[in-house]
Amino acid sequence: MLSSGHYQILSVLSRSGAKSRTELAVELGLSKAAISALVRDLLDQDILSEQDPVYGAGRPSVPLVVRANAASFIGISLQDDPAVVVLTDLHGTTLNRIEVPRLADPEACVALLVKTIKTLRASLGKERGTLSGIGLALPGFVARDRQTCLACTALGWRNIKIGATLAERTGLPVWVENDAKALILGEQLFGPLKGSPDFSMIFVSHGVGCAHIVNGRLLWGNAGGAGEISHAPITVDAQKALPCRCGNRGCLETVASLLAIGNAARQAGLPTNTRDLTRLAAEGHADALSILHRAGSAMGIATAQLIQMLDPSHIVVMLDPALKEGVYGHALQYEAESHILHRTNAHTMINFRDFEPDSFARGAASLAARYFIFGHGGV
Repeated sequence: MLSSGHYQILSVLSRSGAKSRTELAVELGLSKAAISALVRDLLDQDILSEQDPVYGAGRPSVPLVVRANAASFIGISLQDDPAVVVLTDLHGTTLNRIEVPRLADPEACVALLVKTIKTLRASLGKERGTLSGIGLALPGFVARDRQTCLACTALGWRNIKIGATLAERTGLPVWVENDAKALILGEQLFGPLKGSPDFSMIFVSHGVGCAHIVNGRLLWGNAGGAGEISHAPITVDAQKALPCRCGNRGCLETVASLLAIGNAARQAGLPTNTRDLTRLAAEGHADALSILHRAGSAMGIATAQLIQMLDPSHIVVMLDPALKEGVYGHALQYEAESHILHRTNAHTMINFRDFEPDSFARGAASLAARYFIFGHGGV
């Protein structure tokens, strides 16, 4: 059983990297004797390891790090079909992965996930840490207790206690989260923006997802809806506003999402896959250019609005590689930068990344890893 002191050490090392006992004592405001006792506990439990001594003036310093194989975690993404289930270590590295059908029936879904988890659990070698928890990400609203899916349109779920059911069937603690929120929590714990106190992430898929870290914490909102830009209005002209699956008209996803792009391309008699559509646009095809430019511009304006409202240091936009390099990505970048109020000594970096379905599963695994490292959700 770990104490708050143990979790403080794990938190610092996870966020900041290797540190010596002296550096930990200074940062945490504890005596060297207290730090030494806590570190000895973590070394004895094979959670920390010592690196080679660093020599300088005085006694050599021994850096301490969190061992990657101190624990393992399952991450499940129901963001798309097929569902992705990964096994990761404590550093967020994927050790194994399995794709399974995304089943809408809750009982059938749980049964298949239990079977998949059992397979991944069996793949753990003796050198790997004990399986310590499960995280599950889905496209919908999740209760604050991270156990219940309140609503998921893609699966037709309402008030499904997926977390408690999965925990009962596997004997492991389970945490459930919205897909975009799981994605950004994984980035905060394991990604390139690890340690950044203010950043946002956007992904463009069949819909558009978004989440924010503000002052080092996940922005939840009043009812968990912070970041739901997919259904933010982007068209004010009622005659041009397209109907959305949410029942409103003119939502961002009716213009900027992969589903919207595919529908517009189909109506124009063009290929619906982004690579062929982007190629046609690059060749000067007027309709292809119009569809992608309109979609990217809408996404760029929405991005500018987020920057104006939240002032993040970075916005990461995850796109299909073809969209990232083509008209869509260029229009997004241009419109975002054109609509930002420029300030002296302040600038939000817009970073594009390839859309990777496994990112959601790794983000889900980070939910469980956070409880191992911080003793709570750490958000």
